[in-house]
This record gives sequence, C-alpha cells and structure tokens, in this order.
Amino acid sequence: MRQIISKLIPGFLKLRLRLFFTWSRDILTGTRFKFFQSTAERTNTGKNYSQRISITQPINVSKWADNKKHNLMLAINTFMDIAIYPGEIFSLWHLVGNPSTKGGYKVGINIIQGKLDFEVGGGLCQLSGLLYHLALTAGLEIEERYPHSVDLYTDETRYTPLGTDATIAYGYKDLRLKNSLGHPFCFRIAIQANTLQGSICAPENIKHYELKFEKKESGGIEYVKTLRRTDSGDYELLCTQTYIISDHGDTL
Repeated sequence: MRQIISKLIPGFLKLRLRLFFTWSRDILTGTRFKFFQSTAERTNTGKNYSQRISITQPINVSKWADNKKHNLMLAINTFMDIAIYPGEIFSLWHLVGNPSTKGGYKVGINIIQGKLDFEVGGGLCQLSGLLYHLALTAGLEIEERYPHSVDLYTDETRYTPLGTDATIAYGYKDLRLKNSLGHPFCFRIAIQANTLQGSICAPENIKHYELKFEKKESGGIEYVKTLRRTDSGDYELLCTQTYIISDHGDTL
C-alpha cells in the first residue's frame, strides 16, 4: 500500500515534502543553526589561508566530460575560498541548492539506483566524494554521508579509493561536514583539462591523517573498512561499507 501511494504522488511534490521534513528536523535538532552561511563578509577570506592538504583526481574522458566540468564549476563557486569556522556545519545542498536547468546545470551521467543514467546536474558526486575524502584526511567530523550501493569501477578505472565516495541526491542525500579543527578552514577546488584538484586550506597547520582501506569480497559483495591512523600509530575504524560488484565498466 505504501509503495502504491508513493507512485501516485508526483515527483515534485515528493521533493517538496522531503525538503520540508528535512528542514523541520534540522530546526528541531538545532542543526540548521550550525550551518555555514555563505555571506559577503566571508567571501574570499580563505585566499589568505596558506596551509593546505590537497588531493588530485582524474576526470575521466567521455562525451559528457564538458557538461560534468560545467556542473562542477557551478557548484564549486557557491563555497570556494569562504571560511568555515569551528563548530559550523558544511552542508553541500544547503549551499549549492537544486542543480536544475533553471540554475544553469546541464545533463550529465549519474549513478541512480545502482545504474548509470542521465540527469540534470550529473557528475556532482565526484565533487562530494572529493570533499569527503579531504574531510577524512583532515580529521573533520562527518555528520552525514552516503556511499554508493554499487561499485561500477575496476582498480584501473576508478579515480578515488573505494570507500571515499559520497553519493548525493538533492532533498534526499546530503554531505555534511562539521569543523572540529579548532580553527577556520576553507575548500579550494581547481578544474584542469582532465583533473579535479581539491584542497582544504587553513591559517594554521592542518594535521594530515593517513587513511587505509581494507577490502574483502564475498558472494558478489565488496566489504570495505575505512581506517585512519591515530597519533599512537594504531588505526581506528571509521566505518564499514558494502558495495554490489558490477562488471559494467563504464565511467562517470
């Protein structure tokens, strides 16, 4: 019965209801008051931050690569070089908004329900994954993040270690990172011809934590443990993710 009712509700109405539910939840829990706000006073503040940790990923060549880079730049411009202070929460969708044609976004490739498909705003999952990877490396607190359900890549074609992905869906799945560093930081992202470089920058030294990913396959499922090295030299378990193994071989 629940599935039947869900099918009868138009997609735009489902999204509005979901956004209202999320907004109400964030108000009641006090989370929304911790969201980092993009204000004129903070614009370009981060350009003075000289300490950084950087990660570079390839942008896979395809006929959709230009659209993907276009979408990435639109999203990046909403938070580039803007300071995020201690205790504040970086919410990707709160800043980027709905990646629609009205906002200038183009059609790109996305992973939707475990399969490659075409959608306006496609390609932004690489950005969310890069930000998540940077957050893990810098020791930020992860408030919300969702892994993909299917591994569509091989070790030769993937652009980031399995376990550092972060799928996003406007109104449904967000990436939220809390500044637990004790000092402000900003994100700085650069798009080159075939690469995407992300940096987390700060006015003070940022500790670079070593990450390790342990994989195990069983019954068509990949189990990935994400571990981070502590000051004592041991590794702490951050999370365990499962992925359905696919032989699709396509790239985003």
